Amino acid sequence: MRSPKSSPQRSKAEGVSITKLFLKPMMVTLKQFIKSTLSRPNTVLYPYERPTFPENVRNQHEIDWEKCIGCEICRKVCPNECIYFEFADVEGEYEGPLRSEVDKIKKQVRRPAVDVGHCLFCGDCEEFCPTDAYAFIDTIELADYAREDLYYHAEELKKDPEKSDREMVLFNRMGENPILQVDICIGCFRCARECPTECIEMVPGPKLRKEKPVMIPDVDYSRCIGCAQCVDVCPVNCLHMEDVEVDNSFFYHINPQDQVPIVSTLLPSE
Repeated sequence: MRSPKSSPQRSKAEGVSITKLFLKPMMVTLKQFIKSTLSRPNTVLYPYERPTFPENVRNQHEIDWEKCIGCEICRKVCPNECIYFEFADVEGEYEGPLRSEVDKIKKQVRRPAVDVGHCLFCGDCEEFCPTDAYAFIDTIELADYAREDLYYHAEELKKDPEKSDREMVLFNRMGENPILQVDICIGCFRCARECPTECIEMVPGPKLRKEKPVMIPDVDYSRCIGCAQCVDVCPVNCLHMEDVEVDNSFFYHINPQDQVPIVSTLLPSE
């Protein structure tokens, strides 16, 4: 008994015609040939032509030193831990943005460097930057011959100061605020000296030491950016971070069309 597949009548009925086998594919190829010959190709003739990028493209990193305050939030939110902070000496009179009291004493500023070889270009560094100092530019030529050359120092990522508008926002995009345990604080002043926005003021507390009140930090939450620098340097762990509500309009780099019109110029305190 013959199987249905080996039946002569079935094979004859389902035979492939010459038109389906040869002519139809050749017609498709001919149409594509004529279209590509007479019209412009879909590809960009790089490097003779520069590709057009959307406004929120993520290519090379760029740091506006006229806005960066050295809060290290970009380093903390980086999922690949490819951001490192370097210190740059300040010569002459400082005319930049806010910085911590420690950096003032040492006459320096701290700025981010990036290992592009480990970066996944997620954009968290730009999105969480409280002053909009972090950005991505449309430079795409990042390939190199050695992995070590993919490490870009802070000076290499510095934006041209003449192109900076020197205007920045100050948002707490981390959604956290420092909370003090008064009975543990020893009044060492380290939190106030490390705060990049100078939002911590030391005030007399309820505890006494040698008949004098122990100074404790008083946080101005309207200027706090949730960087947790105060928590990191506290020697007795009397500070911890607690969640606060965050306005979703603060996150507008993903969709640049809906930017919030809140801009303020922050100058270093006298």
